[in-house]
Amino acid sequence: MAWYDFFSNFYDASLEPLYREARLEGARALDLSPGHTVLDLPCGTGASFPALLSGLAGEGRLVGVDASAGMLRRAKERYGTERSVELVHATAEGLTRARLGAPGGIDRLHIFLGLSTFTEWERTFDTLFDLLAPGGRCVVVDVFSEKLSLQGHMVNLVARADIRRRTWEPLEKRAERFTRTELPSKPQVGGTLFLATGVKPTAG
Repeated sequence: MAWYDFFSNFYDASLEPLYREARLEGARALDLSPGHTVLDLPCGTGASFPALLSGLAGEGRLVGVDASAGMLRRAKERYGTERSVELVHATAEGLTRARLGAPGGIDRLHIFLGLSTFTEWERTFDTLFDLLAPGGRCVVVDVFSEKLSLQGHMVNLVARADIRRRTWEPLEKRAERFTRTELPSKPQVGGTLFLATGVKPTAG
């Protein structure tokens, strides 16, 4: 995480404009309502928080989790006094419903530019999806490129990522009402931004 701690110092200024519209689309796709508990992971500097908080309309909980202390420090500087926001320094693999204070499961799961960076990404997705309550909605936003361009190689290097992963497939296998759409993408992202969403099957 040392790289991401350092990266936090210039992440917003250098990269966030590339993903601003995608963050808005991700929040809309979650179909948020006041009172929902939302898990945003990796939350980074909190760049998705404004759109997610707007959907909660002052009611509910937004739990931002990141393994980088540097990223969380930036998020705390921006949103540490926001009543609805809780920040957790943890890896995805270490999360449980009890730790999140949601014994019945969370209502919404937002994974933005995470599955392309997690080491054991498929197993990590399963861990996160299991945190959802039945009927809960998951949104995955990430970048995909089947064949890397020079820019794609640079993105992988800078983000410690692998954008050749088909990171929507674990959600497609486990969710109901799965959809995947491509989003407008600038060349600097190294591939094509996509948004995938699905609903956790209800018991029985």
